[in-house]
Amino acid sequence: MRITNKMITTRYIRSLNTLTSDLNKYSTQIESGRAFSKSSENTAAAVKAYQLRKDLSKIEGYQSNIAHAQSSLSNSETVLMNIEDLVLEAKDKIRSANTASASADERKIVATELKNLQEQLLQALNSNSSGSYYFGGTNTDTAPFSVGADGKLVYNGISLSTTDPAEQAILEGYKDDSLYVDIGMGITLIDDPEDTAVPPRKIPDPKSVFQYSLAGVNIVGSGTTTIDGVEVSNNLYDLLGSIASGLESSSYTYGSVDALYGKFDEASMEIVYNLTEVGAKTSYLKFMEDRYDTQTLSMQERQLEVEGADPAYTIILFKSQQVAYNAALQMGTKIIQPSIFDFMS
Repeated sequence: MRITNKMITTRYIRSLNTLTSDLNKYSTQIESGRAFSKSSENTAAAVKAYQLRKDLSKIEGYQSNIAHAQSSLSNSETVLMNIEDLVLEAKDKIRSANTASASADERKIVATELKNLQEQLLQALNSNSSGSYYFGGTNTDTAPFSVGADGKLVYNGISLSTTDPAEQAILEGYKDDSLYVDIGMGITLIDDPEDTAVPPRKIPDPKSVFQYSLAGVNIVGSGTTTIDGVEVSNNLYDLLGSIASGLESSSYTYGSVDALYGKFDEASMEIVYNLTEVGAKTSYLKFMEDRYDTQTLSMQERQLEVEGADPAYTIILFKSQQVAYNAALQMGTKIIQPSIFDFMS
C-alpha cells in the first residue's frame, strides 16, 4: 500500500486540529479558572457543580430576604424610637401641667401642645418608605391609621375604641397580621383557618417563616377602659386627646387627669415591648446572616475544588501544548511535499 502525500496531509491536519483544540481548551481553563466548560467533559463533577450552584442560589435568595427584613426592621425601629420620644415628651408636659401650682392658662397651653403631639404621633404611625407603610400589617399600600368623625383613632378601617363584638374580633385578628419572608427555616404549608372552601387553600405556616413587620394595633393599643365611671380608649392617641381635654376643661380635677395619665403610662409600655421585639428579631437575622455567610464561603471553596482548574498545572499543560503545536507547524513544512499524484483524481 502506497502512502500518498494526501494521506500524510490528512493525518497531519487531523493531528494539528487536535493540538489546536487542546490548546484552546487549556487557554480557556486559564482564562476562566474552570476545569471544564461542558458537562460532557466531566459528568460526575458537573453533577456536583450543579447541586452546589443550586444550593448557593438558594442561600443567595435567603440572604436577599434577610437584607429586606433587616431594612424594614431598621426603619420600624427608628420610627418606634421617635414615637418613644414623643411619648416621653408628652409625659413630661402632663406632669408639669397636672399640679396644683399650674394655672388654667398653663394647662390650656399644655393641652394645645399635647394635641400637636397627637398629630405627630399619627404621622409617625403612618410612616412609610417608597409608598410601603410599616405598621399596617399586610396592608402596605394605604395609610393604616386615620381619625374618624368622632375624633377617635381608626386602624385599617376599624375604630380602636369600638365596642362592636364583630369589629373587636377583626382587631384581634389584626394583632397577628404581619408580613413574612422565607429565610430558610424550612417553610411548610398548612390549611388556611379562615378559608371556608373545601378543601381550604394552603398558606405558609407562620412558624416556618420569619415575621418581620409590626402590626400597628399592637403598638398603640386597642379597646376601652372605664375610669371613674367614664369609658375611655386604651390607645395612646385617644388617651392623649382625653388628657388634653381634661387639662383644658373648666371642671378640671387632678384626680381625673392623673387616672388618665396612669393609663397612658401603662399603654406606653407597648412601645418598649415592641422595641425589644425588634431588637430580638434583628439579632436573629444577624445570626442567620453570619450563618449563611459561613455556608457560602464553605460552598464556594467546595465549588472551587469541583470546578476549578489548578492554575500552575494548567499553565504547564498550556505551555507544553503550545510547544507541541509550534513543533507540529514546523514539521508540517518539511514532511508535506507536493506530488503529481495529489493533483490526480
